[in-house]
Formats: sequence, structure tokens, C-alpha cells
Amino acid sequence: MKIRCFVTTTALLLSFNALALDVKQRFDHLDTDKSGYLTHNELERQPQLLSTFIMWDKNQDKQISLIEFKNYLTNNLY
Repeated sequence: MKIRCFVTTTALLLSFNALALDVKQRFDHLDTDKSGYLTHNELERQPQLLSTFIMWDKNQDKQISLIEFKNYLTNNLY
């Protein structure tokens, strides 16, 4: 029983880490100027993302941080 609990817990932790890495990798791929933020210009090639830009940009600074990106993806896509 303890082994099953350990294996389940380990699998959950690994899946959360993989999800976090996947989000970071997606963000880094889109962040072509490596500024640490996504801008309208960087998302022009992604019209489905650009169309929801205002919903991502919670602090209205006209750029998407990694935290805003992660929060939006986690709450709306996963």
C-alpha cells in the first residue's frame, strides 16, 4: 500500500513538473527577442493567441509575462 501511494505521488509530481516545463518551453519559443515578455509583434504569427491577448494581459502593460502566460494556459486550456 505504501509503495502504491509513493508511486502515485511521484507520478503526479513528475506530471506537474513536465507541465511547467512545457509552458516555459512554449513561452520561450514565442519570446523571439528573449525579453522575458510576449508582445503583439511576437504573437502576430499566432492569430489564435493574439486574438485573446487582452485577456492574458492582466496588468494591462501591453506585454505578457511568463506568469500571465502560465495562468492563462492553466485556467483556459488545460
